[in-house]
Amino acid sequence: MHEVAAMQGAVRTILEQMQQAGGSRVITVELMLGACGHFTEEAARQHFAVLTMGTPAEDAALEIFWLPATFQCFACLQRFESCQPAEEVVCPRCGDMALQINHQDACSIKAIEVSFDENAIRRNTRGHRSVTVPGAVLEGTL
Repeated sequence: MHEVAAMQGAVRTILEQMQQAGGSRVITVELMLGACGHFTEEAARQHFAVLTMGTPAEDAALEIFWLPATFQCFACLQRFESCQPAEEVVCPRCGDMALQINHQDACSIKAIEVSFDENAIRRNTRGHRSVTVPGAVLEGTL
């Protein structure tokens, strides 16, 4: 279950980043995943929902960005990138089947948006009720 471990690491890092920013809740998470066939959007969302239950990240909006995999066509040998699941990919040149030849086993946090409780807002020099925190890279195997 590499997917569960990857999402556990992502949630742990999200909560650490929220605390470092002085936030009280996570509002939005922008997550980047490698399109390698191990993670589906549905699975990523389910893991995120389960792993954030009872935490300040519960009910946060999850935005997923896919990193493309590289494919090569069997017929015309065209190389191209796609974020679609491997079983759905066809060559954009000739429409034939293609083989995935490279992918990015990555799970990284692009950014998180956090909110602050009233005491933290007074301490926040900018006076914002929420702030976007640049993400932390969690490169690893999915």
